[in-house]
Amino acid sequence: MEQKTNDMAQELSESLQQLMDENMAERRKQLYRHKLPADHSLRALLLAMTKSELDDIRYNLHVTGASSLKKAELAERLVPAILDFAKRWLPTIVDEEYGCFAHLMQKDGLSTELRDDDTRLDYLRGLGLVTCGVQEEKMAFCMPDEVRELFKSLDSGTYRSLVELNTELSRLAAGLLYYYGYLNFEQLYEKVLAYLEPEQREQVSFMDFVGVVLNVSCWKDTIVALPQGVKYYTLIDEEKLENEQLRRSNLDFAPLSYGDVYDAGTDNYIADTPAYKELAQFFMREHGCDVLKAADITGEILILLQNGSELDEAVDYLEELGFMKEERKAEAVLPLLIAFNNTTHLWPLKGHTPAELMEQSGGGRVIPFDEVRKLKVGRNDPCPCGSGKKYKNCCLRKDEQ
Repeated sequence: MEQKTNDMAQELSESLQQLMDENMAERRKQLYRHKLPADHSLRALLLAMTKSELDDIRYNLHVTGASSLKKAELAERLVPAILDFAKRWLPTIVDEEYGCFAHLMQKDGLSTELRDDDTRLDYLRGLGLVTCGVQEEKMAFCMPDEVRELFKSLDSGTYRSLVELNTELSRLAAGLLYYYGYLNFEQLYEKVLAYLEPEQREQVSFMDFVGVVLNVSCWKDTIVALPQGVKYYTLIDEEKLENEQLRRSNLDFAPLSYGDVYDAGTDNYIADTPAYKELAQFFMREHGCDVLKAADITGEILILLQNGSELDEAVDYLEELGFMKEERKAEAVLPLLIAFNNTTHLWPLKGHTPAELMEQSGGGRVIPFDEVRKLKVGRNDPCPCGSGKKYKNCCLRKDEQ
Protein backbone atom coordinates (compact mmCIF):
# COMPACT_ATOMS: atom_id res chain seq x y z
CA MET A 1 0.00 0.00 0.00
CA GLU A 2 2.83 2.39 0.90
CA GLN A 3 4.53 1.68 -2.43
CA LYS A 4 1.25 2.34 -4.27
CA THR A 5 0.85 5.67 -2.47
CA ASN A 6 4.43 6.63 -3.30
CA ASP A 7 3.84 5.72 -6.95
CA MET A 8 0.73 7.92 -7.03
CA ALA A 9 2.66 10.80 -5.47
CA GLN A 10 5.43 10.34 -8.04
CA GLU A 11 2.88 10.31 -10.86
CA LEU A 12 1.29 13.52 -9.56
CA SER A 13 4.70 15.17 -9.26
CA GLU A 14 5.56 14.21 -12.84
CA SER A 15 2.20 15.55 -14.08
CA LEU A 16 2.78 18.87 -12.32
CA GLN A 17 6.29 19.09 -13.76
CA GLN A 18 4.92 18.40 -17.24
CA LEU A 19 2.36 21.19 -16.80
CA MET A 20 5.08 23.58 -15.65
CA ASP A 21 7.23 22.64 -18.65
CA GLU A 22 4.30 23.24 -21.00
CA ASN A 23 3.62 26.64 -19.44
CA MET A 24 7.29 27.58 -19.77
CA ALA A 25 7.31 26.46 -23.40
CA GLU A 26 4.24 28.62 -24.11
CA ARG A 27 5.91 31.55 -22.36
CA ARG A 28 9.03 31.16 -24.51
CA LYS A 29 6.85 31.01 -27.61
CA GLN A 30 5.28 34.33 -26.65
CA LEU A 31 8.67 35.91 -25.97
CA TYR A 32 10.17 34.80 -29.27
CA ARG A 33 7.34 36.07 -31.44
CA HIS A 34 8.61 39.67 -31.28
CA LYS A 35 11.41 41.13 -33.36
CA LEU A 36 13.16 44.02 -31.66
CA PRO A 37 13.19 47.23 -33.72
CA ALA A 38 16.46 48.99 -34.50
CA ASP A 39 15.09 52.06 -32.71
CA HIS A 40 15.30 51.46 -28.96
CA SER A 41 13.26 54.46 -27.91
CA LEU A 42 10.47 53.64 -25.49
CA ARG A 43 7.78 54.50 -28.03
CA ALA A 44 9.29 52.26 -30.73
CA LEU A 45 9.68 49.34 -28.33
CA LEU A 46 6.09 49.70 -27.13
CA LEU A 47 4.81 49.71 -30.71
CA ALA A 48 6.62 46.39 -31.26
CA MET A 49 4.45 44.82 -28.54
CA THR A 50 0.95 43.48 -28.92
CA LYS A 51 -2.07 45.50 -27.81
CA SER A 52 -2.66 42.91 -25.09
CA GLU A 53 0.84 43.46 -23.68
CA LEU A 54 0.32 47.22 -23.70
CA ASP A 55 -2.94 46.72 -21.83
CA ASP A 56 -1.06 44.73 -19.20
CA ILE A 57 1.35 47.64 -18.69
CA ARG A 58 -1.59 50.07 -18.56
CA TYR A 59 -3.23 47.94 -15.87
CA ASN A 60 -0.02 47.53 -13.84
CA LEU A 61 0.67 51.27 -13.85
CA HIS A 62 -2.97 52.16 -13.10
CA VAL A 63 -3.31 54.29 -16.22
CA THR A 64 -6.99 55.22 -16.31
CA GLY A 65 -9.21 56.36 -19.16
CA ALA A 66 -7.16 54.54 -21.79
CA SER A 67 -8.92 51.19 -22.21
CA SER A 68 -10.56 52.21 -25.49
CA LEU A 69 -7.43 53.64 -27.11
CA LYS A 70 -5.99 52.00 -30.20
CA LYS A 71 -2.51 50.51 -30.05
CA ALA A 72 -0.57 53.54 -31.33
CA GLU A 73 -2.54 55.92 -29.12
CA LEU A 74 -2.03 53.70 -26.08
CA ALA A 75 1.72 53.52 -26.72
CA GLU A 76 1.88 57.33 -26.78
CA ARG A 77 -0.09 57.48 -23.53
CA LEU A 78 2.15 54.93 -21.82
CA VAL A 79 5.49 56.66 -22.54
CA PRO A 80 5.13 59.44 -19.91
CA ALA A 81 3.39 57.06 -17.48
CA ILE A 82 6.29 54.58 -17.61
CA LEU A 83 8.93 57.28 -17.18
CA ASP A 84 7.05 58.88 -14.28
CA PHE A 85 6.76 55.48 -12.62
CA ALA A 86 10.45 54.71 -13.24
CA LYS A 87 11.49 57.88 -11.39
CA ARG A 88 9.59 56.67 -8.32
CA TRP A 89 10.47 52.99 -8.69
CA LEU A 90 14.24 53.10 -9.27
CA PRO A 91 14.97 54.32 -5.69
CA THR A 92 13.27 51.16 -4.33
CA ILE A 93 15.27 48.48 -6.16
CA VAL A 94 17.36 45.76 -4.49
CA ASP A 95 20.69 44.24 -5.49
CA GLU A 96 19.36 41.64 -7.96
CA GLU A 97 17.35 44.25 -9.85
CA TYR A 98 20.31 46.62 -9.82
CA GLY A 99 22.48 43.83 -11.21
CA CYS A 100 20.05 43.31 -14.08
CA PHE A 101 20.01 47.01 -14.98
CA ALA A 102 23.78 47.40 -14.56
CA HIS A 103 24.29 44.45 -16.92
CA LEU A 104 22.04 46.02 -19.54
CA MET A 105 23.87 49.33 -19.18
CA GLN A 106 27.20 47.56 -19.81
CA LYS A 107 25.69 46.07 -22.98
CA ASP A 108 24.44 49.46 -24.23
CA GLY A 109 20.90 48.52 -23.28
CA LEU A 110 20.71 45.26 -25.25
CA SER A 111 21.72 41.81 -24.00
CA THR A 112 21.33 38.23 -25.17
CA GLU A 113 22.90 36.91 -21.96
CA LEU A 114 19.92 37.18 -19.60
CA ARG A 115 18.05 33.91 -19.09
CA ASP A 116 14.76 33.66 -20.96
CA ASP A 117 13.41 31.34 -18.22
CA ASP A 118 13.91 33.94 -15.47
CA THR A 119 10.27 34.79 -14.82
CA ARG A 120 11.27 37.72 -12.59
CA LEU A 121 12.05 39.61 -15.79
CA ASP A 122 8.33 39.38 -16.61
CA TYR A 123 7.79 41.80 -13.72
CA LEU A 124 10.07 44.38 -15.36
CA ARG A 125 8.48 43.76 -18.75
CA GLY A 126 5.04 44.25 -17.24
CA LEU A 127 6.09 47.73 -16.13
CA GLY A 128 7.57 48.72 -19.49
CA LEU A 129 11.05 49.11 -17.96
CA VAL A 130 12.51 46.25 -20.00
CA THR A 131 11.31 44.71 -23.25
CA CYS A 132 12.38 41.62 -25.14
CA GLY A 133 12.38 40.14 -28.60
CA VAL A 134 14.45 38.35 -31.20
CA GLN A 135 17.71 39.98 -32.25
CA GLU A 136 19.75 38.11 -34.87
CA GLU A 137 17.87 34.88 -34.09
CA LYS A 138 18.62 35.17 -30.36
CA MET A 139 16.38 36.25 -27.51
CA ALA A 140 17.46 39.70 -26.37
CA PHE A 141 16.34 41.90 -23.51
CA CYS A 142 16.32 45.62 -24.15
CA MET A 143 16.33 48.62 -21.82
CA PRO A 144 14.58 51.59 -23.49
CA ASP A 145 16.82 54.58 -24.15
CA GLU A 146 14.86 56.89 -21.84
CA VAL A 147 15.01 54.38 -18.96
CA ARG A 148 18.75 54.02 -19.53
CA GLU A 149 19.16 57.77 -19.19
CA LEU A 150 17.19 57.79 -15.94
CA PHE A 151 19.25 54.95 -14.50
CA LYS A 152 22.50 56.59 -15.63
CA SER A 153 21.53 59.86 -13.93
CA LEU A 154 20.99 58.03 -10.64
CA ASP A 155 23.84 55.52 -10.70
CA SER A 156 26.53 56.64 -8.27
CA GLY A 157 28.15 55.57 -5.05
CA THR A 158 25.26 57.11 -3.13
CA TYR A 159 22.72 55.25 -5.22
CA ARG A 160 24.52 51.93 -4.79
CA SER A 161 24.54 52.49 -1.02
CA LEU A 162 20.78 53.03 -1.22
CA VAL A 163 20.40 49.76 -3.12
CA GLU A 164 22.41 47.97 -0.42
CA LEU A 165 20.17 49.47 2.26
CA ASN A 166 17.04 48.44 0.33
CA THR A 167 18.41 44.91 0.07
CA GLU A 168 19.02 44.78 3.81
CA LEU A 169 15.51 46.10 4.47
CA SER A 170 13.98 43.44 2.24
CA ARG A 171 16.01 40.63 3.85
CA LEU A 172 15.05 41.72 7.36
CA ALA A 173 11.39 42.09 6.39
CA ALA A 174 11.27 38.60 4.85
CA GLY A 175 13.12 37.15 7.84
CA LEU A 176 10.71 38.67 10.35
CA LEU A 177 7.76 37.33 8.38
CA TYR A 178 9.31 33.87 8.35
CA TYR A 179 9.09 33.90 12.15
CA TYR A 180 5.89 35.95 12.65
CA GLY A 181 3.80 35.05 9.57
CA TYR A 182 2.04 38.39 9.14
CA LEU A 183 2.58 41.99 10.23
CA ASN A 184 0.84 45.19 9.24
CA PHE A 185 3.02 47.77 7.52
CA GLU A 186 3.53 49.85 10.66
CA GLN A 187 4.58 46.83 12.74
CA LEU A 188 6.95 45.59 10.07
CA TYR A 189 8.49 49.05 9.62
CA GLU A 190 9.12 49.49 13.35
CA LYS A 191 10.58 46.01 13.79
CA VAL A 192 12.89 46.28 10.77
CA LEU A 193 14.17 49.69 11.87
CA ALA A 194 15.04 48.26 15.29
CA TYR A 195 17.79 46.20 13.61
CA LEU A 196 19.36 49.16 11.79
CA GLU A 197 22.10 51.51 12.89
CA PRO A 198 20.88 54.98 13.97
CA GLU A 199 22.22 56.68 10.83
CA GLN A 200 20.45 54.09 8.66
CA ARG A 201 17.12 54.67 10.40
CA GLU A 202 17.28 58.35 9.53
CA GLN A 203 17.45 57.44 5.83
CA VAL A 204 14.31 55.30 5.78
CA SER A 205 10.92 56.97 5.93
CA PHE A 206 7.78 54.89 6.30
CA MET A 207 6.78 55.52 2.67
CA ASP A 208 10.29 54.64 1.45
CA PHE A 209 10.05 51.36 3.33
CA VAL A 210 6.60 50.54 1.94
CA GLY A 211 7.89 51.23 -1.57
CA VAL A 212 10.75 48.76 -1.11
CA VAL A 213 8.44 46.10 0.33
CA LEU A 214 5.90 46.48 -2.49
CA ASN A 215 8.65 46.22 -5.09
CA VAL A 216 10.24 43.15 -3.49
CA SER A 217 6.87 41.42 -3.11
CA CYS A 218 6.57 41.60 -6.92
CA TRP A 219 10.19 40.65 -7.63
CA LYS A 220 10.34 37.70 -5.21
CA ASP A 221 7.88 35.00 -4.13
CA THR A 222 8.90 35.00 -0.46
CA ILE A 223 6.58 37.75 0.78
CA VAL A 224 3.11 38.83 -0.30
CA ALA A 225 1.92 42.42 0.06
CA LEU A 226 -1.70 42.87 1.11
CA PRO A 227 -3.79 46.05 1.50
CA GLN A 228 -2.96 46.46 5.20
CA GLY A 229 0.22 44.47 5.67
CA VAL A 230 2.58 41.77 4.46
CA LYS A 231 2.53 38.00 4.93
CA TYR A 232 4.98 35.16 4.45
CA TYR A 233 4.14 33.27 1.27
CA THR A 234 3.18 30.02 3.05
CA LEU A 235 0.70 31.69 5.41
CA ILE A 236 -2.77 30.35 4.65
CA ASP A 237 -5.12 32.73 6.50
CA GLU A 238 -3.70 36.10 7.55
CA GLU A 239 -6.99 37.28 9.11
CA LYS A 240 -7.17 34.21 11.34
CA LEU A 241 -3.52 34.64 12.33
CA GLU A 242 -3.96 38.33 13.13
CA ASN A 243 -6.90 37.48 15.39
CA GLU A 244 -4.84 34.75 17.09
CA GLN A 245 -2.02 37.19 17.74
CA LEU A 246 -4.41 39.86 19.02
CA ARG A 247 -5.92 37.30 21.38
CA ARG A 248 -2.45 36.95 22.90
CA SER A 249 -2.08 40.69 23.47
CA ASN A 250 -0.19 40.08 26.72
CA LEU A 251 2.47 38.10 24.84
CA ASP A 252 5.27 40.05 23.15
CA PHE A 253 6.62 38.98 19.80
CA ALA A 254 9.56 36.61 20.21
CA PRO A 255 12.92 38.42 20.43
CA LEU A 256 15.14 37.46 17.51
CA SER A 257 18.79 38.16 16.79
CA TYR A 258 19.85 40.12 13.72
CA GLY A 259 21.61 37.04 12.35
CA ASP A 260 18.57 34.79 12.72
CA VAL A 261 16.30 37.31 11.01
CA TYR A 262 18.75 38.14 8.22
CA ASP A 263 19.42 34.47 7.47
CA ALA A 264 15.69 33.70 7.39
CA GLY A 265 15.25 36.38 4.73
CA THR A 266 16.86 34.20 2.06
CA ASP A 267 14.69 32.44 -0.52
CA ASN A 268 13.22 29.07 0.52
CA TYR A 269 14.76 29.29 3.99
CA ILE A 270 14.05 26.58 6.56
CA ALA A 271 15.48 26.64 10.08
CA ASP A 272 17.70 23.56 10.10
CA THR A 273 17.03 22.62 13.73
CA PRO A 274 17.97 19.27 15.31
CA ALA A 275 14.27 18.29 15.39
CA TYR A 276 13.92 19.14 11.69
CA LYS A 277 16.97 17.04 10.83
CA GLU A 278 15.81 14.08 12.90
CA LEU A 279 12.38 14.06 11.26
CA ALA A 280 13.80 14.36 7.73
CA GLN A 281 16.36 11.64 8.42
CA PHE A 282 13.58 9.40 9.73
CA PHE A 283 11.72 9.69 6.41
CA MET A 284 14.92 8.85 4.55
CA ARG A 285 15.78 5.91 6.78
CA GLU A 286 12.35 4.36 7.33
CA HIS A 287 10.50 5.25 4.13
CA GLY A 288 13.28 5.30 1.54
CA CYS A 289 12.90 9.00 0.70
CA ASP A 290 15.75 10.77 -1.00
CA VAL A 291 17.03 14.04 0.46
CA LEU A 292 14.73 16.26 -1.61
CA LYS A 293 11.63 14.17 -0.94
CA ALA A 294 12.34 14.08 2.80
CA ALA A 295 12.86 17.85 2.79
CA ASP A 296 9.57 18.36 0.90
CA ILE A 297 7.60 16.25 3.38
CA THR A 298 9.19 17.87 6.42
CA GLY A 299 8.61 21.28 4.83
CA GLU A 300 4.91 20.52 4.36
CA ILE A 301 4.63 19.55 8.02
CA LEU A 302 6.44 22.77 8.96
CA ILE A 303 3.86 24.80 7.02
CA LEU A 304 1.02 23.04 8.85
CA LEU A 305 2.59 23.72 12.24
CA GLN A 306 3.52 27.33 11.50
CA ASN A 307 -0.08 27.99 10.48
CA GLY A 308 -1.30 26.70 13.85
CA SER A 309 -2.53 23.26 12.83
CA GLU A 310 -2.82 20.59 15.50
CA LEU A 311 -0.44 17.66 15.41
CA ASP A 312 -3.19 15.32 14.28
CA GLU A 313 -3.31 17.22 10.97
CA ALA A 314 0.36 16.40 10.46
CA VAL A 315 -0.47 12.78 11.27
CA ASP A 316 -3.33 12.87 8.74
CA TYR A 317 -0.90 14.18 6.12
CA LEU A 318 1.48 11.29 6.79
CA GLU A 319 -1.43 8.85 6.62
CA GLU A 320 -2.27 10.21 3.16
CA LEU A 321 1.30 9.40 2.14
CA GLY A 322 0.91 5.88 3.50
CA PHE A 323 3.53 6.47 6.19
CA MET A 324 1.36 5.41 9.16
CA LYS A 325 0.45 1.88 8.03
CA GLU A 326 3.11 0.06 10.02
CA GLU A 327 2.58 0.38 13.77
CA ARG A 328 6.30 0.43 14.54
CA LYS A 329 6.98 3.31 12.16
CA ALA A 330 3.85 5.16 13.27
CA GLU A 331 4.85 4.97 16.92
CA ALA A 332 8.43 5.97 16.11
CA VAL A 333 7.47 9.11 14.19
CA LEU A 334 5.08 10.54 16.80
CA PRO A 335 7.70 11.72 19.33
CA LEU A 336 9.66 13.22 16.44
CA LEU A 337 6.57 15.17 15.36
CA ILE A 338 6.00 16.43 18.89
CA ALA A 339 9.62 17.51 19.27
CA PHE A 340 9.44 19.25 15.89
CA ASN A 341 6.28 21.09 16.93
CA ASN A 342 7.67 22.10 20.32
CA THR A 343 10.87 23.56 18.87
CA THR A 344 9.30 25.34 15.87
CA HIS A 345 8.64 29.09 15.89
CA LEU A 346 4.86 29.16 15.53
CA TRP A 347 3.03 32.12 14.02
CA PRO A 348 0.01 32.05 16.38
CA LEU A 349 2.53 32.23 19.26
CA LYS A 350 4.10 35.37 17.75
CA GLY A 351 7.26 33.55 16.76
CA HIS A 352 7.82 31.76 20.06
CA THR A 353 8.33 28.02 20.21
CA PRO A 354 6.02 26.02 22.51
CA ALA A 355 9.10 24.84 24.41
CA GLU A 356 10.12 28.47 25.11
CA LEU A 357 6.71 29.35 26.49
CA MET A 358 6.55 26.18 28.56
CA GLU A 359 9.89 27.12 30.12
CA GLN A 360 8.83 30.74 30.72
CA SER A 361 5.62 29.62 32.43
CA GLY A 362 7.45 27.30 34.80
CA GLY A 363 6.55 24.14 32.94
CA GLY A 364 2.81 24.71 32.59
CA ARG A 365 1.19 24.08 29.25
CA VAL A 366 0.37 27.28 27.43
CA ILE A 367 -1.11 25.87 24.23
CA PRO A 368 -3.23 22.74 23.71
CA PHE A 369 -1.02 19.74 23.00
CA ASP A 370 -2.23 16.27 22.13
CA GLU A 371 -1.84 14.12 25.19
CA VAL A 372 1.57 12.47 25.15
CA ARG A 373 0.14 9.13 26.25
CA LYS A 374 -2.39 9.32 23.41
CA LEU A 375 0.47 9.73 20.97
CA LYS A 376 2.18 6.68 22.50
CA VAL A 377 5.49 8.18 23.51
CA GLY A 378 7.43 5.52 25.38
CA ARG A 379 9.05 6.11 28.76
CA ASN A 380 12.49 5.76 27.19
CA ASP A 381 11.72 7.82 24.08
CA PRO A 382 13.10 11.36 23.66
CA CYS A 383 10.94 13.82 25.58
CA PRO A 384 8.47 15.71 23.32
CA CYS A 385 9.55 19.04 24.82
CA GLY A 386 12.79 18.79 22.86
CA SER A 387 15.07 18.83 25.93
CA GLY A 388 17.07 15.84 24.70
CA LYS A 389 16.31 13.86 27.88
CA LYS A 390 14.31 10.66 28.04
CA TYR A 391 10.59 11.17 28.56
CA LYS A 392 10.63 9.38 31.94
CA ASN A 393 13.38 11.71 33.19
CA CYS A 394 11.72 14.89 31.98
CA CYS A 395 8.01 15.61 31.48
CA LEU A 396 6.39 12.25 32.29
CA ARG A 397 5.48 13.17 35.87
CA LYS A 398 3.95 16.50 34.84
CA ASP A 399 1.87 14.80 32.14
CA GLU A 400 0.58 12.22 34.61
CA GLN A 401 -0.63 14.89 37.06
